[in-house]
Amino acid sequence: MELLSLIIIFVAGIIASSFGTLTGGASLLTIPLLIFLGLPASVAIGTNRAGLLGQTIAGWYEFDKKHLINYKIGWSLAIPAVIGAIVGANLVLKIDESILEKIIVAFTLIILIFIIFEPDIGLKSKKQVIRKKEYLIGMALSFFLGIYGGFYGANMGTFFSYMLILLFGQNFIQSAATRKVASFLIAMVAFSIFAYNGVVIYTVACDVL
Repeated sequence: MELLSLIIIFVAGIIASSFGTLTGGASLLTIPLLIFLGLPASVAIGTNRAGLLGQTIAGWYEFDKKHLINYKIGWSLAIPAVIGAIVGANLVLKIDESILEKIIVAFTLIILIFIIFEPDIGLKSKKQVIRKKEYLIGMALSFFLGIYGGFYGANMGTFFSYMLILLFGQNFIQSAATRKVASFLIAMVAFSIFAYNGVVIYTVACDVL
């Protein structure tokens, strides 16, 4: 890849990481950019997932330092999310590249519309009794979010936050912290699958960090 392209990716990575820790929307910028610069869709997703590892580790560390992570909820949701991520990452490897690009375009447009019209929720936490039902619903939703995270993942963090806000009564900051457990494990598992199958360009991944 040319030096100019690497510089563009590096700048985009800085911009994406600046809001990705809170919103989880970094991939919405980086994956389409990597495809635009000539990477096959599967390689763009695999390379981006490798780059996001650094962002999730840094975010986890910062939130943990401030004691904002609810690990009981985080680990409960992370386990089914990881199983989903295995499914999602393998789907990327099996779908034809031309079809995969169309799916990414569709996902990107849908998510952009969602961002424009997203409701203003999660500004305040609320007291909520968390029962077995909330955990079961959360685990089921986490499985499907894991599939999405392993497959594409753009704005996955926001969807995770909405679930934590609506089911577990967290505010947006608390949810951004708690979801880091699942986000890191999804990124790690998906990256491992992509790396094993040779769809990661490490020089580009370092720019996305």
